[in-house]
Amino acid sequence: MVTTRSRVVELSEHTPSQVFLFALLAVTCSVMLFLFVAAPAMDSFFASFLRSDVVRDGSMVTYRIAENRDDEIVTTGTFSTWALVDPHERKSVDAARALAPATDKAPRYHAEYIFTPAVAFAPLVIVGGFVLAALLTTLATGLFGFVRQKIEREVLNAMDRLAISQFGDHTPEEIRSITRDILNADLRRMHDLADAYGIPFTDLELLRNAVRWREATGGSRLLRTHDAIKFYMREYFTDRYSNAVLGFVYIGAAILIIVIGIRGLKFLPATDPSVVLGALGLEFMLLITYAMVLMYGRTDEEGVDPHRDHHAHGSASDADAEHLLRAFLAVPRTSRNEGDNR
Repeated sequence: MVTTRSRVVELSEHTPSQVFLFALLAVTCSVMLFLFVAAPAMDSFFASFLRSDVVRDGSMVTYRIAENRDDEIVTTGTFSTWALVDPHERKSVDAARALAPATDKAPRYHAEYIFTPAVAFAPLVIVGGFVLAALLTTLATGLFGFVRQKIEREVLNAMDRLAISQFGDHTPEEIRSITRDILNADLRRMHDLADAYGIPFTDLELLRNAVRWREATGGSRLLRTHDAIKFYMREYFTDRYSNAVLGFVYIGAAILIIVIGIRGLKFLPATDPSVVLGALGLEFMLLITYAMVLMYGRTDEEGVDPHRDHHAHGSASDADAEHLLRAFLAVPRTSRNEGDNR
């Protein structure tokens, strides 16, 4: 008979095929985000704010990194280099190319700015690709259910803890009984169950929403995906990785400070802002990740252990008793002798 603990162990292990498919899906999502979201957005940004056209079709353009340097020829590409050119100059060059034969001496576009999307967009599209892949694998099953397997593991862990608190050594039928009680309980019954299980009502409500997600199918599961992710973030991710995420935020801030400092020393040209944008994008995504950890994590009130709280009250009472005892011992002994003589 398959027990809950053996099922938890089974869900805790990912096969190499699952990891490979998740990584492949994340890379695919990152590329799609770059091609259909980031690139069109930057095209619109450059056209609106810099009044420039973007050349990234493989054309060769001339570019001067500084006034005291000679022009160099740069080959553009979708993933390698973008050239920002003046729209009026581009029209004149296109007209001259139409009249002149296609030779090496044909007129070329002159790039006012050079943009490297692989550096500037990397933090945004990579993190976005992994997040999108995580959402998709929450809905899938089998080899593609990478994150779903993690959420189901934490649901089983939570149910196992409840069964241990009620029955000690328990059977799968007793866990199914607890599951039915939670799913069929109304609001008043939920409060009673929270008192009986010795857990906060909010934790029990999150568990019920996650169980409903696990039992749902099709569109209903899609609508309950946020409940499952919230449960996983609260029960596992924020407790395990909050310090790591905060550390990465500080690392990203340090990288941004170094890049901004190098840019201030003019070691990075003003006409190539790719590195600065990449550092800004990295810190932005790290701050967003840390914000999600704070949003889904436990508050200080929810994280208080009842036993720890009782111990704190006991320590306070002991401190008061010790204070009274010290006050009592501070009374001079002569006062008692004087009372006896009277």
